[in-house]
Amino acid sequence: MEIYEHLNDNQPANADERAAMVARLLDLIERTNAAIDRHTVQEKPDQLAIRQYTELRDEYVREFADLVQPIGLVVQVPPNRQAA
Repeated sequence: MEIYEHLNDNQPANADERAAMVARLLDLIERTNAAIDRHTVQEKPDQLAIRQYTELRDEYVREFADLVQPIGLVVQVPPNRQAA
């Protein structure tokens, strides 16, 4: 198995570890998007919850972007999913 050079402990040591981290982050982002959607469609949208979940999702997206950047990938978030 190829060993990746990494700058900090948040970067995976090998491809299997990177794959597990990618899968975990994608699941967290998907679940957080669902929570944002649930709070958005309420009769009275819960703006505080929406803002908090959006900040959390943005944190996961930044972590995902940092994770895939060393392998040459760039993450772009569609305008309708970006924080206000």
